[in-house]
Amino acid sequence: MRWHIQYRRADTECIERHPSPELAIESACRLIEDGFDVHGIGTGPLDNAIDKDQIARIYLMWLREKRPAKRLK
Repeated sequence: MRWHIQYRRADTECIERHPSPELAIESACRLIEDGFDVHGIGTGPLDNAIDKDQIARIYLMWLREKRPAKRLK
């Protein structure tokens, strides 16, 4: 099943397709980090997508894993 990412680049709607949810989420997080407005991740029809609030929560988890806080001993 193919996963899609919906995002805006210079006021243009764009779509990327990926073979797995993991690759789609990783790509979406990189797009957000690069300043793009990611507003959907999902499968099937474009209206069947993870919404913007859920994407923001996923992105925050991704950031925590990418840049873990220094742990005190």
